[in-house]
Amino acid sequence: MKINVFKNPSLLTEGIVSLLQERFSKQTKAYASNNIESPISHHPLADLLIVDLDVDVDLFQIINLYQTNHKKIIAWTSDVEHPDLQQVFKLKLDGYFYNSMDLQEFESAMEQIINGGTYIHSKLSSHLLGCYANEHQPKQPNGIFSSREWEVIEYLGKGYKNDQIANAMFISERTVKNYVSTIMKKMDVCDRTNVVLTALKNKWIQI
Repeated sequence: MKINVFKNPSLLTEGIVSLLQERFSKQTKAYASNNIESPISHHPLADLLIVDLDVDVDLFQIINLYQTNHKKIIAWTSDVEHPDLQQVFKLKLDGYFYNSMDLQEFESAMEQIINGGTYIHSKLSSHLLGCYANEHQPKQPNGIFSSREWEVIEYLGKGYKNDQIANAMFISERTVKNYVSTIMKKMDVCDRTNVVLTALKNKWIQI
């Protein structure tokens, strides 16, 4: 797998590239903002793109290029209030990373994306949820979740904790935990935040 990292030069960037080369792909290359003048002619497309929202380049041109060629894309930011964040989120990329990720979280998120899943850092979720809230009427497809699982998903979308869901559904908290675990496996996500975001992105719930 080839990985391209479009990020400004820094010790963090060097560390990311080294880790990617060691853990995921020897064919990982980094490009700084001053050498990304022509991503089409100078930089052959990789299988996976990691692009920092602060790189001084036409961000949406690069994302569109990779999306058109059905490549995986991860957006990276150090600012939860970045002006382009919500617009980039609407592009439904494979991952949304944040600077505070620790090593274990970074590796887990990369593995999830490489294996076909998606990942959204919890620090970004509260700002990104607004992109899908109240925009669509929910449509719940048949055959994916049981009726009780759909109830749990809807309560998660409302921000309920396990004990609150248990009280609302007249079931034990342990049963709620089992439902949440099953839902996460079916969605192929690693936490409750991504359960809600996946449900919103697929227009299964409304908040």
